[in-house]
Amino acid sequence: MLKLRSFCVGSFQMNTFVVWCDVTREAIWFDPGGDSERILRWIEQEGLKVTRIVNTHGHVDHIAENSIAKAALNVPLCIHPLDRAKLTNPLLNLSAWTGVEVISPDADETLDEGTPLRCGNVEFRLFHVPGHSPGSLAFYAEGILIGGDALFHESVGRTDFPDSDERALLQSIREKLFTLPEDTVVYPGHGDTTTIGHERLHNPFVRA
Repeated sequence: MLKLRSFCVGSFQMNTFVVWCDVTREAIWFDPGGDSERILRWIEQEGLKVTRIVNTHGHVDHIAENSIAKAALNVPLCIHPLDRAKLTNPLLNLSAWTGVEVISPDADETLDEGTPLRCGNVEFRLFHVPGHSPGSLAFYAEGILIGGDALFHESVGRTDFPDSDERALLQSIREKLFTLPEDTVVYPGHGDTTTIGHERLHNPFVRA
């Protein structure tokens, strides 16, 4: 059975997630964007074994503390190939514009739609959902969607960045995320959880 713990971190109020298999206690840490020392202590207290660090995409708020997490855990760092360059380039990951440049370790592995990703006894289904960022990924398992900055509660990810694409984002949501069961709980990169069914009915930016 898949378990999840969320932490809202950093000045961008980004949601970082630790998910784990309740049988094996193996875990994946999604988007270490801040407060990593506290989260690492919590992981240790819970007796979890993190096997991978995964970035849903390569913007600064989602990768800001990859270096801390990777140094502590010594596990592979993973991202979609189209966002890989963002990890080590402050201009591309947008940190150059914040006044504090962020350079993450490079990815050890790349993930794409169809790539197998296991967390203990649980296997995630991966969706490539470009639009907010070319290499945005969403991860589905056991009624849970970790959606990055694609789909929010009655909103969608920003598409005013240099490599964003509004049309691609809306198409990604309609043709991929909205095909999931209505009771799927969406854990977005920012803000409150929602469900696929709620967004199909009430999201003003995109309808089924």
